[in-house]
Formats: sequence, structure tokens, C-alpha cells
Amino acid sequence: MMKWLSRSREPVDHETAIWLQSTALPAVEYAIRRVSLAGRIELTEKVRDLVLRREFLQAGGAGDQLEANIADLLVRQLYVQWGLVAIKGLRVNGRRAEIEDVINHAPEKLANEIVEAVKSELGLTDEERKNF
Repeated sequence: MMKWLSRSREPVDHETAIWLQSTALPAVEYAIRRVSLAGRIELTEKVRDLVLRREFLQAGGAGDQLEANIADLLVRQLYVQWGLVAIKGLRVNGRRAEIEDVINHAPEKLANEIVEAVKSELGLTDEERKNF
């Protein structure tokens, strides 16, 4: 007969976002979504068509290459829109920045950092990160 140690079962607190300090703009902090099964499905469905289109176009001529670059930028925009929950310490034209300001007005290096943080939270491999 096995004896089970009686331990009080404390509930587990789970935060749906994680706050990160920006390395691109040190005064800025941002929160990104933590991955969930539903979130991974949602993002994968949104990214799928853009990634397939980009891969197809990369095999084409100069015009197709330009279209592939646009598809790549749209995927990056999608990662910011999907993954960024909040931002602190950034002002755009004198007002507190919102999520859309990161895409439309903030330095691109900040958006790129957020994209990489979202990919990291998703647990993508280096090869998967390169393709997305």
C-alpha cells in the first residue's frame, strides 16, 4: 500500500502576459501574451496564408521578391498585433503610445524586438523563427 503525503494544494497563479524591458529603447517596457493552445491555433491560422504566399513568391522574379518582402512585413505586423498586450514608457508625438503606435509610428527596432520576444514566447526553433 502506498502512502501519499498530504500536502495542501495551493492554486497556481497564471499570468496571461509577461512584462519585458526593451533593449532597443531602455526606458520602454512592454507586455506580450503568454502562449496558450487557443492562442497558438489563432496565430498559426492567421500566419499560415501569409507564410505560404511569401515562400511561393520568393521563388519568383524581382516583382515577386518585392511581394514576398511585403508578405514578410505583414507577418511581422501580425506578430506585434497578436502578441503585444501593453506598452509603458513610450510617447509618440507627446502622447502615451498605444499598441497601434508601435506599428505605425515607433522605431522599427522596437517592433523587431517585440516580434522576436513573441516568437521566443511561442517556443519556435531557430529555423521556424527564420521562416516566420
